[in-house]
Amino acid sequence: MEFHRLVAARRSLRAYSSRPVEPEKVERMLEAARWSPSCGNRQSWRFVVVGRDAPTRGAVEEALDAGNAWARRAPVLIVAGAGRRDGAVVESREYYLVDAGTSLMSLIYRGVDQGLLVHPMAGWKEAPLRAALGLPDAFAPMAVVAVGYAGKPEELDEATRRKDERPRVRKPLGEIAYSPMWEEPYAGTLPSSPAKVFETDLQLRFGDTDAMGHVNNAKIVTYLETGRVRFFSEVLGARRVEDIRFILAEVSCRYRIPILLHDRVRVRMRISDVSRSSFRFHYELADPGDGRVFVEAETVQVMYDYATGRPVPIDARVLAAVRDYASGG
Repeated sequence: MEFHRLVAARRSLRAYSSRPVEPEKVERMLEAARWSPSCGNRQSWRFVVVGRDAPTRGAVEEALDAGNAWARRAPVLIVAGAGRRDGAVVESREYYLVDAGTSLMSLIYRGVDQGLLVHPMAGWKEAPLRAALGLPDAFAPMAVVAVGYAGKPEELDEATRRKDERPRVRKPLGEIAYSPMWEEPYAGTLPSSPAKVFETDLQLRFGDTDAMGHVNNAKIVTYLETGRVRFFSEVLGARRVEDIRFILAEVSCRYRIPILLHDRVRVRMRISDVSRSSFRFHYELADPGDGRVFVEAETVQVMYDYATGRPVPIDARVLAAVRDYASGG
């Protein structure tokens, strides 16, 4: 998944499925953390992986605060931290803290990249956690990370569910970044919110499958077209084919895992690169239940005049709607 899509997709949600996490996915997360930058290349980070069947699992769960009881459903808990003695010290600055933070972020994003729900927590008690895992005094635990697949929000208690339903909010760029001096707001020019996402479910057909038992790759473009037509209809108000005055100028697909006939597939679409006569769609074909991403794709649409055989400027009403989606407005 492209990095900007990872940033948009990452959420600290609390509803977990009971579906086990593949060991290779956890290992890839640890590998991403292992290759993170650290001061002086001291690599002071350490991780303890606690699976569902680990003998220490019950004690680790007991160390969680009551407000994090939802994390007991997560198939994997990872305790992340760093060794103070292992980190570099420059003047009075102890960089084991920075090392732990950078490696933890790498671990989180690699999990999200694999379709996992990854939620770091600060709500736990240190003494019972240390006792449960035999952590040495020189090791500073900093987060307990719940790892798994997204579950059903309706299975959460009401108070926890309301937390997940809160809108995703961040401070304006000018409140966190300055230039050229402290408290002189950085003058950003990019949209302040992530692009809106249009979603629609697809109906798989037996005729879409091939001799290998999965949806033929050539059929994927028709799924993208289904999403485009529904977007034009539901967002832009197109009622007839003649109302869709765009032609497909470019298409690219990245096939991540096969789609089988019994899979549920939802297409998620967002917009970027809006210009005078064209814009770009970014797609994910994904399982709405467990978050698996089957295909990532992009298309470029060009406003076209069939009478003259040339591109033309996008209609003002359509352009406003497209820009609104791209800006997250």
